Amino acid sequence: MSRFQVHGTINLNIVDRILVVEGTGPWNVESVAQASKAVSPLIKTLSGKHWGVLVILHGEPIYVPEAASYLSQSIKAEKTRGRVATAVIVVESKSPEFAKSHLNSIYRDAGETVRFFDNKEQANWWLIQQISQQDVIDV
Repeated sequence: MSRFQVHGTINLNIVDRILVVEGTGPWNVESVAQASKAVSPLIKTLSGKHWGVLVILHGEPIYVPEAASYLSQSIKAEKTRGRVATAVIVVESKSPEFAKSHLNSIYRDAGETVRFFDNKEQANWWLIQQISQQDVIDV
């Protein structure tokens, strides 16, 4: 990993069984690695049950290739710890369709169930449904 200044911001929070990730891009691998370290204790609290991720991205949510690969590998690892789906909201982007296509390829590469939404209420509802379905399957 190269040593560049961190680009992009990220804020993390847990609401019930949903990890809420809110950030402003673009991101480089240094920022993704830093976020991975910050999210680790939160994932530990979610492990042992199914959980989802609500991602709210402001601006241009673009990952440089090295960062996209790092994120994809992180998602794969989190799926072994109960992660079942990701809901994404892209706001304030000048090219939202490109951003969604770019993000979709990262999540699909990780084998993640992903869906894009315009608001938090719909995104949360869908995530709760995904978590509940996985709970039923694993009973």
